[in-house]
Amino acid sequence: MASIKFFDSHIHIYTGCEGRCTELMASGRVDGMNLILLSPSYKDHEKLNEEGFALKKKYGKMVQLAYWADLGDKNHIKAAEKAFKKHPEITGIKIHPGGNGVEINEKNCGKIFDFAKERELYVITHTQPTEGANAGAFRPVMGKRKDVRFILGHASPIEEAVYMALSFENCYVEPCWLAHFSLMFEMMGRLFKYKKMLVGTDGPMRFPTWKVDDVRVEVIEEEISYARKMLPSMKEVQLYCYDNAIEFFRLK
Repeated sequence: MASIKFFDSHIHIYTGCEGRCTELMASGRVDGMNLILLSPSYKDHEKLNEEGFALKKKYGKMVQLAYWADLGDKNHIKAAEKAFKKHPEITGIKIHPGGNGVEINEKNCGKIFDFAKERELYVITHTQPTEGANAGAFRPVMGKRKDVRFILGHASPIEEAVYMALSFENCYVEPCWLAHFSLMFEMMGRLFKYKKMLVGTDGPMRFPTWKVDDVRVEVIEEEISYARKMLPSMKEVQLYCYDNAIEFFRLK
């Protein structure tokens, strides 16, 4: 069990990981999660996503559900409308422009952001340090929709992600993998006192343990240990690992 409260703001339903998210909630290893449903482009996505809907029914608001919109599908808005009609309990949208082979711009992303804005949904996106898939590329899109709650998954590149958080009140950073470095924590500390950072594991593909330097590590405790190293006190660790998510996902 995690030593402090832990809300995983970036975790997936994924092929080969059936039951892992259920175990995490049932065991108390996490206190809540933003669970990204499997994209319609995956085989058996409806069957696999049943785990997410069951968790939502059992745990209510402590399980947030994000529908994965395939931006490479020209009919992705119709697909989203169909999914939300069937499952109105879904609370957000996940996008992965780089994975779909589309550039981040108004043409490719504007409609799904409008879809989210109209329904008061949050958006979580994959970001990476390549042109057209980078955090800063969202600036024009967000500039037209400042009210949308927005999570920059992987917060990459670091400086662009921090700049986006500074530019938009509802933009938060989630730094797993690509921004898991001291620069991210130093900048967010100076500018926001760590209040716009969300911990995420990008699991459960690497749960329950993964290897670092040939040592088996329990990933949630590893995230907490890293936060303790990067942050000045347990107050900030609790902000990063739990309290900021409660604010972002409006769970009070």
